[in-house]
Amino acid sequence: MRLSRIGFAFLLAASPISSWVVVAAPAYAQSAANLSGEWQGAYLSSDGTDVNTFTVTFTQIGKRVTGSVIELNAFGDQSAAIFLTSTVTGSMDGNNVLFTKTYDGSGGVSHSVVYRGEIQPGGRRVRGTFQADAATGTFEMAR
Repeated sequence: MRLSRIGFAFLLAASPISSWVVVAAPAYAQSAANLSGEWQGAYLSSDGTDVNTFTVTFTQIGKRVTGSVIELNAFGDQSAAIFLTSTVTGSMDGNNVLFTKTYDGSGGVSHSVVYRGEIQPGGRRVRGTFQADAATGTFEMAR
């Protein structure tokens, strides 16, 4: 992870999700029908107590989606890890995406989180909800 992404992550953590603006789109942008590539995002719990940013890298083959996530360690054992890492498995159906993020144990975190989202017009943003046991909230990610 480059330092510029860490700075970006801190900037996003301090900003409400609804105020995000994608400043520059890479020339190699993928179509709306394929999630493959890197996305920057954030999630916010329904009660507002859990907010964090993440970078997810997806590989999509057909309707199957796999990938990996890295995020700042906001709730695990911070003496053990600065970042939390996880794997992603899921599927696409039209503009709808469903995936499960499973933490790999870094920072003592090993639970799973289910994300349901919709690719927004233009294919560069996904918005939706997440659920981890009783915790729920919203997420948004952009290319």
